[in-house]
Amino acid sequence: MIIIPEIFRPFPEIIAAQSTKLGGVSPEPYGMNLSSHVGDEQANVDENRRLLFESLGIPNGVRQVYQNQVHSANVRYVRGDEGILKENDALVTKEANVLLGVTVADCTPILLYDPNTKLIAAVHAGWRGTEQMIALAAVRKMIELGAEPKNIYAFIGASASRDKYEVGLEVATLFEEKHLVALEGQKYLLDVKGANLDQLLYVGIPREQIEVSPLCSISDERLHSYRRDGKKSGRMLALIMRKA
Repeated sequence: MIIIPEIFRPFPEIIAAQSTKLGGVSPEPYGMNLSSHVGDEQANVDENRRLLFESLGIPNGVRQVYQNQVHSANVRYVRGDEGILKENDALVTKEANVLLGVTVADCTPILLYDPNTKLIAAVHAGWRGTEQMIALAAVRKMIELGAEPKNIYAFIGASASRDKYEVGLEVATLFEEKHLVALEGQKYLLDVKGANLDQLLYVGIPREQIEVSPLCSISDERLHSYRRDGKKSGRMLALIMRKA
């Protein structure tokens, strides 16, 4: 099972996807794990990536850029030879045949494309990054590079949903009331997807050009979830690449 964003289907030059827990070679509970930092064997991770890329038609040897995600508002423009960036949570490029990837297991992945400037972006938005407006920062970086919000298409991926993502008062106070559902004992349900959607709308991306995945990583056993499985959780990969 691979999640393919519908929003990018009009653009055959774009390869975009989000992996799930299904289809990998890693032993349970990892399954299709795409992270090298959760206790899985590196050989399994490499084979899982190979299988995913092969199924998406991504050629061998394509340049790949990832990041050491730290729940920040740090955005970097990349050219494709960076490998893994330190302390970063959003990647932007206009280079062809450069794959941008973010790994998640409840946090929200966001993929962006402007067909006019050929800019793409991959964003990692946990609640901390969302509170720091990482999605807004990524779009503003694209604007600096010539993009207009009215031309940007966006995918907000499968992640923890408002129905399941419970937080305490100290986190809830950082968000608008409309993104919260109050529970008993100073507990709340937080809508991280909704908060990121509002950031994209605020910066001027038309609503009809934004797709929000309805899938919840916590409740859907086909997806990796750190909140549900703890240290036994693997990671999903959300990726975007523009073919030459």
